[in-house]
Amino acid sequence: MTAANDLNYFLFPHMTLSAHDCRNLWIFLPRLSLLEIARRASIPEWALERFSRWPVLRGEELSTLIGSCIEGYRNFAQVHGGPGGILGFLSRALDEIDEPRYRIQEKIRGSCPPDMGPAQKEIVQAAVFLDIARELDERELEIASGYPRLNAIEQEFRDILGIEDEESERAETNLTPALAPDTNGLLYMLPRRIESWFRMFSLQPLESMPIFVGCFPEVIEEAVEMIRTGCERNGKEFSAATHSLGSIPRLDGLGSKQFLTLIEAPGMPDLLSSCHHGLEDFIRSAARGANFDELQGKGRLLQSAFQRFGRKCEAPHGDQVSLNVTLVGNVSPGDVLGFLGTPPGFEAGAWTPVFLCIAAAPTG
Repeated sequence: MTAANDLNYFLFPHMTLSAHDCRNLWIFLPRLSLLEIARRASIPEWALERFSRWPVLRGEELSTLIGSCIEGYRNFAQVHGGPGGILGFLSRALDEIDEPRYRIQEKIRGSCPPDMGPAQKEIVQAAVFLDIARELDERELEIASGYPRLNAIEQEFRDILGIEDEESERAETNLTPALAPDTNGLLYMLPRRIESWFRMFSLQPLESMPIFVGCFPEVIEEAVEMIRTGCERNGKEFSAATHSLGSIPRLDGLGSKQFLTLIEAPGMPDLLSSCHHGLEDFIRSAARGANFDELQGKGRLLQSAFQRFGRKCEAPHGDQVSLNVTLVGNVSPGDVLGFLGTPPGFEAGAWTPVFLCIAAAPTG
């Protein structure tokens, strides 16, 4: 990997963020890039100082090809959507493993040239998959944003009727079951998301060490397991280490203006800068194989910085957002499912993928 001392953080493998995830990542990370394929990545105005877009289709011919394929596929879905409308059709299409409908050159005659080579087909299919997945994610986040308000209405209803929390489970006046869904749609078809994301990511040169940032533990677990399988397939010894690096209070209740007031408060920018420097110092040390005692010391310094942040923001004790870093040793791009050969900017030899998990602990 070139320029190993420079770190570049990428949202992985998603291409859109909820409002509270955007705030959490702003606190934990010095910068963040969002993969951009056919549509402009959505970044809040206030976050543009440190969050940026990472276009992977920089050739006009390929961009035009993929854009026309996506549009053609949407038109096909609109006509043949059936129950659930376009998104329902797209969801079913993504779930077809053996003969996926997103092989659009077979389904949308004339929209995609039939003479694409195997590598180009894989790129087009990965791009279409990720764009459709992003659309589904945006709808998922839109729906999820309504749950807190609905739950607040339910709580008001219980308060009016005088229902205590311990009575709520047996009360006949209970509203219907939990409003939030049992499954997280943002993890839908996760292995294919990861493979497709790596495929698109590998298209562009990278002059800095990539750090892959996930907002769900399942993302990191799945990615590491896929690399483990790749190492075993190539007869290589697999090793991975995970470090817990601290936590901050959840700030989900803050609106945008409240959040901006918090992070711009006197002394807060310097405190956040200290957290970011501590994180980068730890990652660089771990990637170069620093000994256990050195890493322990750097980890404690970072945890202390996050604790000072918690005290500074005066958030109530309770639910936390935690930071964990996982490093995988002795890996080459060929061990990672999705990479098309050795991407520009990568050396042919060993590489240490770094994954950050920044996620809130599940609420009871």
